[in-house]
Amino acid sequence: MLPLSRSLFALPALTTAAILAWAGTSASLAFDESDWSLRCWDAQEKRWKEHGLEKVTVTRKGDVTRITNTSGIHRHAHFVFPATPDGDFTFNVELRGGYELGFLNRDGKDEMLYVELEESDANEFETFRLSRTGTRIAIERNGRVVPLVHFRFDYGEDILITLAIKDGESAEIRSYSLTESG
Repeated sequence: MLPLSRSLFALPALTTAAILAWAGTSASLAFDESDWSLRCWDAQEKRWKEHGLEKVTVTRKGDVTRITNTSGIHRHAHFVFPATPDGDFTFNVELRGGYELGFLNRDGKDEMLYVELEESDANEFETFRLSRTGTRIAIERNGRVVPLVHFRFDYGEDILITLAIKDGESAEIRSYSLTESG
């Protein structure tokens, strides 16, 4: 893999997704709102629908970005990383707080594969590694593989990486990176 230099991220015309497609990797640099989007539940259509980030409050303090679910739309919202590749990948994130972390159906179907975050120590950042190699999907928490919760999940459909945050609650991200392989 080609390492990305900080100078590539300084180019305003290139988004992280475009760089990711070009180089096959994403370095852990500053949080970039353009890397993320928000999905909220639409009770009429019975799907997770795209909304702008204006439905959440994003604040920064040093190298930590805090996302607070202020949408008021449903009991939780999905803060999603839409650049999830079709092939093999590894996504690393340093995270504190949140409700669930895992994979959401790209088309908005109510299908997830995730780990619950509530039992984590809210005072400490944890390192998560989400990966797909062939048909194997895994999530590691602080270097240990954890059991996944399957909610109507279809392994054959396209996915997004998601951080679910309960209404009125927050999660904090210190760093994240995505690496495609193969």
